[in-house]
This record gives sequence, C-alpha cells and structure tokens, in this order.
Amino acid sequence: MSNIALRPIDQLTRNWAADSRSAASVEALDRLSQAEPVIAALGARDLGDVVAFLNDRAAPTAARGRPLPAPTRVIQAMLRSQCAHPLVARAILQAVLPGLVGVARRLSWGAGGEWSDGGAFFVDLLTTAWETIVEWSGDDRPYAVLDLLSAVRCRMRRQLLRSKTVAQHHAPSAEGSREAGVWGAGPSSLDDLARAIDEAVAEGMSGTDASVLYAHRVLGYSLTELAALTGRSRRSLSERRDRAAQALIA
Repeated sequence: MSNIALRPIDQLTRNWAADSRSAASVEALDRLSQAEPVIAALGARDLGDVVAFLNDRAAPTAARGRPLPAPTRVIQAMLRSQCAHPLVARAILQAVLPGLVGVARRLSWGAGGEWSDGGAFFVDLLTTAWETIVEWSGDDRPYAVLDLLSAVRCRMRRQLLRSKTVAQHHAPSAEGSREAGVWGAGPSSLDDLARAIDEAVAEGMSGTDASVLYAHRVLGYSLTELAALTGRSRRSLSERRDRAAQALIA
C-alpha cells in the first residue's frame, strides 16, 4: 500500500483525536449511556474512551477491576441507539476503521477500478461505511461489525466490478476456474461464494452463521480475529462457519 492510501486514514484519526475528547463527546456518551446500560457499564468519560476500549481492549480508568461487556455488545448498542447523538455514528466509524482497512486490502485498494489511487478508493469506502452506519440506525444486530464490513465489501466490490466490466469481457477465462468451486481464493471465486451465501440466507440459512462464513471465507478474517471482533469463542465461531458451509453444499 502506498503512502497516499494512508492519508485519508491519518486525516480521519487526527480529526477523531480532536472530536473524541470534546464537550460534545462527553454529552454524546451521557445520552448513549442513558439509553444503553451496556455503555454505562464501561465507566467511560467520553466516546474517546469507548473507541479506545473497542480498538485495544483497554478498560477505561473508572472501570478497571470490574467485569466489562464484550466489545461486540458495545458496538451493537451504539448502532442500535446512535440516534442519541450525531457523534455516536462517527465513533462507530472510528471503531471499525481497522476492519475497513482489511476490506480495502481484500479489494486491492481499488486497483483496476475508476479511482486514481488507493487513497481515493478508501475515501469512497469510508463514505459507503458511513452511509451504511447511518442507514442502520436503530437496528439490533448481534454481529454488527461483521454485518457492516460485509455490507461495505459487497457495495464496493460491485462498484469495482462495474468499472472492470470491459476488461473482464475481453480477458481469457480460466478453464478450471469453475472447477475450483466457491472455496477458491481468486476474486471470481470469492464473488461466487458471496452470492451463494446471500442466496442461502434468502432461502432460510441462519444470518449469524452466514455472517461468520462470509467474514472468514470472503473477508479473510481468521477465527482468532473474529473472536476478538465478536466476543464469541473460536469454537462457537467454528461451529457456525462449518454449519453454514455444510448448508451451502447440501
């Protein structure tokens, strides 16, 4: 990744450093805590503390020495009650920034698309993430982070594919690409798998099982990374992934 792709991330982080400790951030946390006991349990001073907890799992000073809620429940609560204050949506975006970088990496920072460089691609990806967060205000999603990253990847992938249509039309097809099946690592195989998962959900597959399979096989997260993102055990995630995989090939 070139330095130019890092610029939007640096700018976003600098802006958040200023906003996260502001009076508005304190007010936003107070309103959010009133709506969501799980947020109040963090003992945070402002939204900056909440995002710091989500990014590095460090307990806020006021909460040290007592049990803390799972990060996945914190994000779920923030998404559900983001209407409490406009800054909550911004905090969600900052909290999922590492995951968005992972999505950008999986999409090769928009290489071959309509963007001038990786930075321009990431700006569009951030915009898509923001629009999705705001659109989902009030939703109660147990796998909020995985759902969000999956939705952003799908939308950006469609945009990337549209700009590659002509090139793909003239490119020679690989004889064995279909035989590789949906478990292959190539872009077309990943798209096949993503579509198959979407169709399976429409036909009744568990949404949570599908989210785990999508995050593991399409987004490329390891079970250890997913455990950190969701607060679920690796064993539980493995069972959900395998159940969804079996449903696809049944």
